Amino acid sequence: MEIEIKNNKIKVPLKGKDLWIHYTPDEEVRQRYICRLVNHYGYSLEQMQQEVTVAEDNKRGTGRAKADILIWKTKEEVEKKLPIIVVECKADNVTIVEDDYYQGSHYAHNIKAPFFVTTNLKQTKVFKINLDSLSDDILTEIRDIPKASKANNSKEIEMLFKQDKVFTRKEFTKLLSKCHNIIRNNDKLSPEAAFDEISKILFIKIQYEKKNNKRQIFSLEEVKKDKESYEKYRSKEGLPFYQFLFEQTKEEFKKDNLFEENEIIRIRENSFEAIVKELEIFNLSATSNDVKGIAFEQFLGKTFRGELGQFFTPRKIVNFMVDILDPDECEIICDPCCGSGGFLIRTFEYVRSKIEKEIHKTKEKIKQEFFNEEYEKLTDSGKKKN
Repeated sequence: MEIEIKNNKIKVPLKGKDLWIHYTPDEEVRQRYICRLVNHYGYSLEQMQQEVTVAEDNKRGTGRAKADILIWKTKEEVEKKLPIIVVECKADNVTIVEDDYYQGSHYAHNIKAPFFVTTNLKQTKVFKINLDSLSDDILTEIRDIPKASKANNSKEIEMLFKQDKVFTRKEFTKLLSKCHNIIRNNDKLSPEAAFDEISKILFIKIQYEKKNNKRQIFSLEEVKKDKESYEKYRSKEGLPFYQFLFEQTKEEFKKDNLFEENEIIRIRENSFEAIVKELEIFNLSATSNDVKGIAFEQFLGKTFRGELGQFFTPRKIVNFMVDILDPDECEIICDPCCGSGGFLIRTFEYVRSKIEKEIHKTKEKIKQEFFNEEYEKLTDSGKKKN
């Protein structure tokens, strides 16, 4: 299936076999994702509906909130049973932010759909909806939605829910504290030393998963398999396997000067393996830098405040200050006390958003100038010449 656009109109097969409507960037994203649902995931058009009313939209006044795309397990279940997936689409010039997740997730939660997707094509996020939760904590990010052939298989769905995912802020903070406790109990290190050891393992995980083209996660099972192979061939004087992994990581990040040349992992191997076990269901390399920074701030604040005297600017103040500064792409930003990089990350996101909005304005200006009523009156051959 391919998207069809011509004469400033776009085909919308979910609304009618031969229906064409006025082109908009949002509609293009929606139709391109429908093509992906058909071509990659194997869903039929008969299993989907577009722009379906799902709830009262209190935020937008008296209107009814509509989901961009609803997907059912089979075409026979459409309108007879509840959908399995809710999809919210944004124009490709719109950066997806947390508010977008929660608006759409509440639509999914209201109609008991276990999967929620938000996409602008450049960025796609998939979530499991925690249907039993009544609080704001109803989202858990996961790797992917099920393919059509697996949508009716409860065991496959359960496995998908457990596959590696990116960290949420709360999960990452909680996990860092748990890893810190493992080191404190097993190795009796100070808080700052424990933090250093956790950082080393996080970098090993990033390096392992980025270089692994089979998308295997850095799990305890995989580590033990690799350890067995390593120990068959290493000499008696060779490094323990977990130290060998760290040496590879140091080499990978050598240009960044992250580690001293003689630096080693300073915790026991059983502590290392316990932390790997805690990390194994998460995909750290796909986690946004902002989530990592916020989680580190919260963890460090609880662990070090009063000991190392580290304090972090609250994110709302960071956002407020960057908005006032209104940085541009050609300007140099200097933060001599950057810590976890909160100001720098927010500045990058702010400038990127400005660029995307400017590109969108330019595209709209070109459309208005060239794709006008006179253009619409031209024949297809005339349009090609134009």
